[in-house]
Amino acid sequence: MIKKSKIFVLVLLGFALGAGISLYVQVYAGSLTPPGTPASTMNALSDITGSGFSTSVNSLTAISASLTAVSSSVSTINSSVSNISIDANSMTANNGMYNNKIIAMNPPAAYTEVCFKNSGTTYDSHTANAATGGGNCSVGDTGYIIEQAQRSAQYWTQARQICLQYNMRLPEAFEWQLSCNNAGTWSMSTMTTVGEWAGNTTIPTSNITNRGITALRIGDGGCNYGSMGWVAYGTGTEDSLNFRCAR
Repeated sequence: MIKKSKIFVLVLLGFALGAGISLYVQVYAGSLTPPGTPASTMNALSDITGSGFSTSVNSLTAISASLTAVSSSVSTINSSVSNISIDANSMTANNGMYNNKIIAMNPPAAYTEVCFKNSGTTYDSHTANAATGGGNCSVGDTGYIIEQAQRSAQYWTQARQICLQYNMRLPEAFEWQLSCNNAGTWSMSTMTTVGEWAGNTTIPTSNITNRGITALRIGDGGCNYGSMGWVAYGTGTEDSLNFRCAR
């Protein structure tokens, strides 16, 4: 029995030695990857870094670049918006600077052209249908034109409509009052006889007894007399005022 046991143990040791030698040969022959080998050297890595993986990486890179470009654009827009200041009631921009320009046109009624340049204010008086420019003021100058005589009374909406039909608008309060202050020199007439519409925007108005929408009214008895005219009122009332067109 003892001899048989020894023989059995020797056979087992033989098999174990053979398996060890076979494993050793396979490892160094390259058929197996021994424990502890870095992942970068493993054959399986080629399956991960195939064309699909590379395409995904390229897509992520492209998305990152796009997001960076969008962020840059948003920053530019925010910077531009922060530098704009608009006053709707006086048609100004650029942090309060008056920026209206005289354009090439032939206004339908006698008008005065006012421009601001060369450290001064100058003007030209023109007859109906005469072209702008050609005098002290030139097309492109900072300034405005305004009709010399007032038109018959209209609701604010209709007054705006009439001026727009001639590629014009209602004068702003600044333009109207400056023209009124220089009426004698600039050939302006009837500026303080009755109130006129001045302004191209409406103003929500509310107090204890009155609620509605108004626009500026100026000139009731003097260049510095001003109030409001009703454009729409709680009872459906509208004011009809004289006006003149400007551009």
